Amino acid sequence: MGVSEKTRKILWVQAGGLCAICKAQVITPGTASDDPSVFGEEAHIVARSEGGPRAGGLAEDLINHHTNLILLCSKDHKRVDDQPNHFTVERLRLIKTEHEAWVRSRAEAEETRMRLVPDPLFPQPKVLQLITRGNPLWNMVKESVTFEYALPDHLNDDDEDLIIEFMDLLRDYLDIAGELVSVRENRDAEKTLQQYISRLAEREFLVGAFVRHMLLTGGSAEGPTPWPMLRVEVQPATLAEVTDENGTPYPRQAAT
Repeated sequence: MGVSEKTRKILWVQAGGLCAICKAQVITPGTASDDPSVFGEEAHIVARSEGGPRAGGLAEDLINHHTNLILLCSKDHKRVDDQPNHFTVERLRLIKTEHEAWVRSRAEAEETRMRLVPDPLFPQPKVLQLITRGNPLWNMVKESVTFEYALPDHLNDDDEDLIIEFMDLLRDYLDIAGELVSVRENRDAEKTLQQYISRLAEREFLVGAFVRHMLLTGGSAEGPTPWPMLRVEVQPATLAEVTDENGTPYPRQAAT
């Protein structure tokens, strides 16, 4: 009886789809007209046939067991069978054990790697909200724990300095927003943001913002941590396009 489908799956998963010797992925990408090419081979450590390399010394019911198989690329499979004095049963078992442990360690490291993913409990915004007052922007700042921004290209020095100053202010406020507890402190922050929004409007720039609800996953935390992200963009008014909440542009009114 040959290698069962279950055994084959166990072998390929434990090997991570990689050759145990050269670590190459044993499948090539597909093309527009053809499927991927598989060049991984399930090699026997103790040979299946009596005349094969490294034959004998293993019970018949274990010959096709996943513990007696090692995933190799076609090149290394040929080398292993052509050089049985070097690739002994003991050496191949060690290669298999070390390779599968390496694959597990990579998978565990990937599971613990910290990353931001969208929070499925919140719809992700598709367009920026036009910001004309300090209050709604300040509320977004207080809600968020991280910040990203976008600036237009080809700015003159004065415009660029003003926009960068505005973005730096937002980043600073993000750091201290939780410490501003009084109504006066919050109102002063709103007024300061309003001043920058008005100065930008005088130079024909619009401010857009939204809060993207994200989750911080991985690391030592027991579960994902809410991680709202504030995005703010400043763009020339001449390039702005008014849309609905789904990003569909409103039809422009014909000039009369």
